[in-house]
Amino acid sequence: MFLIFGIKRKAQRIASVFALCGSCRTPAAQVVVRIRVFFSLFFVPIIPLGSTYRSTCTMCGRTVRITKEAATQPAGQAGQTAPQGAPFGPLQPQPAAAPLPGFSPPSMLPQLPAFRPPPPPPPPAGGFGSGNAPPPAGL
Repeated sequence: MFLIFGIKRKAQRIASVFALCGSCRTPAAQVVVRIRVFFSLFFVPIIPLGSTYRSTCTMCGRTVRITKEAATQPAGQAGQTAPQGAPFGPLQPQPAAAPLPGFSPPSMLPQLPAFRPPPPPPPPAGGFGSGNAPPPAGL
């Protein structure tokens, strides 16, 4: 008699939260996933062994392990700080940074005149068509 057993993982998306990534410091969607581990017998999950929670930044792709409390908090708590262990927090205004070398803020760029398309070319000399012949008589 053969016994087939093993461990199986199931991932379930809990939420997508728009927040500031702790790794790339970019406001982007953070996908929160619960990964449950089961003991399986004949490819059927039987006994749950545990679960972990992970958050993935959709901008940089970094995955961070988070606590259950951080994963299950309501997404609509804007203005509050993220719990300890959370890789992201609500969006907050950042202080103005000095311009990077080689880049100028928009106020320092030269003002260019408004774009105007060139005028259409004048009609060919001699009237109708490209030659000097008169138009056909049937018109």
